[in-house]
Amino acid sequence: MNSSHENISEELLARYLADTATEQEKNEVDVWLASSPLHTREFAAYRLLWDHSSSMHKTRIPVNTNAAWDKMKMKMDKGPSQKPVDAEVKELEIDFRQKNKRLNFPLRIWVAAAVTLLMLSFGWFFLEQTRQKREPLQIATTNNTIEKILPDGTKVFLNYNSSLTYPETFEGDMRTVSLQGEAFFDVKPDAAHPFLIDANGTEISVLGTSFNVKAYKEKPVRVDVSTGKVRVSKDARKIELVKGQGAEVLDDTIRSIQANINMLGYRTQIYDFNAANLDDVINSIRDGYHVDVRLTNQQIADCRLTIRFEKEPLDATLSVIAETLDLNLRKEGKVYWLDGNGCQ
Repeated sequence: MNSSHENISEELLARYLADTATEQEKNEVDVWLASSPLHTREFAAYRLLWDHSSSMHKTRIPVNTNAAWDKMKMKMDKGPSQKPVDAEVKELEIDFRQKNKRLNFPLRIWVAAAVTLLMLSFGWFFLEQTRQKREPLQIATTNNTIEKILPDGTKVFLNYNSSLTYPETFEGDMRTVSLQGEAFFDVKPDAAHPFLIDANGTEISVLGTSFNVKAYKEKPVRVDVSTGKVRVSKDARKIELVKGQGAEVLDDTIRSIQANINMLGYRTQIYDFNAANLDDVINSIRDGYHVDVRLTNQQIADCRLTIRFEKEPLDATLSVIAETLDLNLRKEGKVYWLDGNGCQ
């Protein structure tokens, strides 16, 4: 490679960039750069391409820069360019690929590898940042309850052994979350962005209301509405509920039921029974206090009870029930037993 341009050789510029030039040669290049803004501009463009490919310099592939300098000389002869330096570099890279017949094989590998490496690096960084931003958040419980405020201001009270998955920020037309287990929702009103819950394949859609959802695996999904209006749907079936109404989602139908305020006992610690079967009372106590309470026989299961408990300890609650119905209460390990002869 022995051609030159205005008394500066390509070999000298290459040694200058590779930092192998002598002090005298470096001074010669510095003088050439200072003699014209065009020299400085074209040299800066080539330096960018050189730097982009620096990771390949350590390989043993021989590099022939004749073709690169042919392109550089052509641009020098045309006079000053008005394009930004980055645009010049991009044009060089495109030209290298389009005119690969002018390049020897090692140089094509060098340029292509450098460009590909850069694209992959920036692409990976962008995708990784996007993935981290969009990855959903999750809260989960085991033997405790958790209260959480979602990004839109909606309040969620999560029961035992439950999990809620939701985005870091709500985007688009819908505010969508996913529930496994049980939770009470107090949804922030937003008529333009309905709130949607995916509960084991059942969709609960609201605009702004409060309600309880029970969606444990292998059990029917149940919804009890405290305020406002709620739509429950699965496949082609759907039902709309208002305050005091509830629904149970079965395999082939959605059954309308009366809302049970005692379903919220795990959150409110308030239980209000009106002529309720003891079996139903014990189910509410069991779910609300998360304890194992059992009846010794079916006769006492049909006993009816009208009573209200408000934030009472478990032992006190069970003792009042036993005394009211003339039953015996005992505890074996972690199990509470109610025993008696039935009710008249």
